[in-house]
Amino acid sequence: MINITPSTLAFIGNFGGGEIILIFLIVLLLFGAKKVPELFRSLGKGVNEFRKAKDDWEQDIQDVMNQEPLEDHDFDKKSNTDKETDSVKSEGEKQTAS
Repeated sequence: MINITPSTLAFIGNFGGGEIILIFLIVLLLFGAKKVPELFRSLGKGVNEFRKAKDDWEQDIQDVMNQEPLEDHDFDKKSNTDKETDSVKSEGEKQTAS
């Protein structure tokens, strides 16, 4: 039986120091020494923008949740008055048509 703890992902597993160094070396070889700082800088900016957007979104949700609720509407009464108004209009149309 496989027991997956919440801190690990099934397809990634645990990252240790050796794995992180290996990934960094592969990135270094693929992009070159001059491009790596730019790559990580843009990655950091992207992560910061994502966090800011997430925080703004959560703040908007909190603002909506803290608002006073709108007035309750009794839609049954409204639909009944609409039916009465429609029946009065149709009777008036019948009288003008005669």
